[in-house]
Amino acid sequence: MELQALTRVWKLSPPASALLLAFLQFRREPHGRLAHLARLEPRDLPAALEELRSRGLVQPGPGRDRRLGLADAETFERLARRAAARAGADLDRLELELEVVRDVREAVGRPSITVISPRERARADDEPPRPVAEYLRALFPYLDLRLGTRCNFNCRYCLLGHEKRGTRSLPELEADLRHGRRLGLECLSLTGGEPSLHPDLLRVIRRARALGYRRVILVTNASLLASGRNLDRLLDAGIDAVGFSFDAPDAEVSRRLWRRDAYAQVLEGIRRVMEHDEIVVGSISVLTRLNLRLLPELVRRLAELARGRRGLYLPAIDFVMPEENAWTDRRMLVPRLREAAPHLEAALDEARRLDLPLVFRGVPACVMPAHREWDMERYMSIFEVVDLGDRSRQHRAGLDFLRHKPPSCATCAHRRGCLGVYRAYANLYGTRELRPVPPAPAEERPCAS
Repeated sequence: MELQALTRVWKLSPPASALLLAFLQFRREPHGRLAHLARLEPRDLPAALEELRSRGLVQPGPGRDRRLGLADAETFERLARRAAARAGADLDRLELELEVVRDVREAVGRPSITVISPRERARADDEPPRPVAEYLRALFPYLDLRLGTRCNFNCRYCLLGHEKRGTRSLPELEADLRHGRRLGLECLSLTGGEPSLHPDLLRVIRRARALGYRRVILVTNASLLASGRNLDRLLDAGIDAVGFSFDAPDAEVSRRLWRRDAYAQVLEGIRRVMEHDEIVVGSISVLTRLNLRLLPELVRRLAELARGRRGLYLPAIDFVMPEENAWTDRRMLVPRLREAAPHLEAALDEARRLDLPLVFRGVPACVMPAHREWDMERYMSIFEVVDLGDRSRQHRAGLDFLRHKPPSCATCAHRRGCLGVYRAYANLYGTRELRPVPPAPAEERPCAS
């Protein structure tokens, strides 16, 4: 949710609001990392930081600790209520937002698992197209289990840019598997990094099956699936769904995006996956400035790779998230939404012509209202389950902080189902491209006699 009341009572600028949300998600950080963590242009940081400091919201650590962090929870809430009283703000809304802040701060540094589930649909016309519905029934909800951050690629859009590369231990992974089963989850997605690099991958898959997971998904760049019997061993261990990454129908563009010359290996790995009709297959292509003009050709290549396949296959195009690596290379990678939309629409039209059930994510409804039924974000929800020791808490506030909806979105016909833009995108380009779609006129009905 947007922290509208807190932003208003302190009269925070958009950069200061973004910095406040960033501070909520870590304890203390050195000054030199703040602009990157908040996804702010360096020139915007000094003024934003001064806004928070002048209101008493940000303080250095004790003693010689010069790292910066939020004021303690008691002080933060006292300052918020005092500012709200002076501003005559909506106190009920303020208390709701302070409760969200408490949840987020309590979760910082705590172990958690990520769950991806179908989204509740309020109306019958929210029913997804048949291939999307089949995909949701086959795989959702599922535990999204990261096996580590080690990878054989270094993609320019990777969300793990700052993290040290390594793998998680088998006992740690098993604890998350058990947590997921306690929550009643029966589907599991193994992600990374590149999960096929984990030395205990086959043991993780077999353990998941033994614990009762009925579906195990491997999310991979597919480069290692082209070697020997790697794919066969994974299928024998219990993998029965694969999601692969494929961003361009061009070897040179792929090399620039992946920073690895592996186009031939990836294609061969994908071909081997597609031969198995018994498994569910999905793919993700990340839309960037480097590949947006190639999107219709990309669709044709995906259709060619899937030709003759009888099993379920759902491809997706995701607008690049301006986070971590993509934020570092933002000028090179992140197009404006209305620059990208015509190319994405052409890809969707080409997919319909080829009978390929292409979906997309990360583009607000007002930018592409004509293709709304193929917007996968209408049908899925992501949340975290945080382990607080004596209890677990489910919330999505930290994930919601990655998105932003300006006040004008309140009048849009799609306000309930649309997640807005990535907050980092708003920091980079603003939100003037978002033009609310007027609600359809109410159908006239005769009065009851």
